[in-house]
Amino acid sequence: MSSLPRLAGFVTRHPLISFFLFAYLFSWVSFFALGGPFLFPFGSIVAAIVVAYVSGGKKALRDLLERCTRWRVSWIWYVLALVVPIVLGVGAIYLVVAVNRAEPPPFAAPGAAMLLLFPMAVVDAPLWEDAGWRGFAMPRFPANRSRVANTATLGLLLAGWHLPIALSGGPVAAPYVITTFLSAFVTNWIYYNSRQSALLTIIYHGAANALGAALFQGHPEQVLVWLYWGLAATNLAATILILALGANTWFSKAQHS
Repeated sequence: MSSLPRLAGFVTRHPLISFFLFAYLFSWVSFFALGGPFLFPFGSIVAAIVVAYVSGGKKALRDLLERCTRWRVSWIWYVLALVVPIVLGVGAIYLVVAVNRAEPPPFAAPGAAMLLLFPMAVVDAPLWEDAGWRGFAMPRFPANRSRVANTATLGLLLAGWHLPIALSGGPVAAPYVITTFLSAFVTNWIYYNSRQSALLTIIYHGAANALGAALFQGHPEQVLVWLYWGLAATNLAATILILALGANTWFSKAQHS
């Protein structure tokens, strides 16, 4: 029993490190134990709730809930959270078309079906993942480091966390991991400009996953690999644009809410 107080003490002193350790542990163990990603997305929210309660009690849990329900932000960021994934996804398709000089692949889910995919996509993963990544972890990153440094760190940790899923995808693993890293910058662009609202990042992530399901599923493996490389390219372009236009805030050591 003496190990429990020591563990609680470590969590209290190092909540951010503890969060990522627990998130990795829960998700990776569940993935290999169950032979798939059924419980994988829950590693983030489970780690956030456990570490928040141990390190800060009910006050930390209330802060987590508040960040995940922070809806009073400018309407333009709701629009961008829904539109930017469309621009990146469609851009990826036409980039691949231009490179291969081929006809664009058809939508996997036409018309109104895309609207039905959004709530399903949100509940499937983004709700549980971003509640932890942005609701708990991001506010605890060092305030004396720049946005670009903290976002790059988060991106690397997210890419590592997704490795079991990525490697199970075969040839799409490399562009999948690269896109995961780069999308941290685009998602954090939404996060920083929406009063650090985890809710807006959940919406962005849900829209991106819904569009991915509509555009990318059902294609042959070779086409799918090209599509993921296209998505990596459009996320890279978006990241460069964000950093170039917001250099003063992204590279400054003073964090801005």
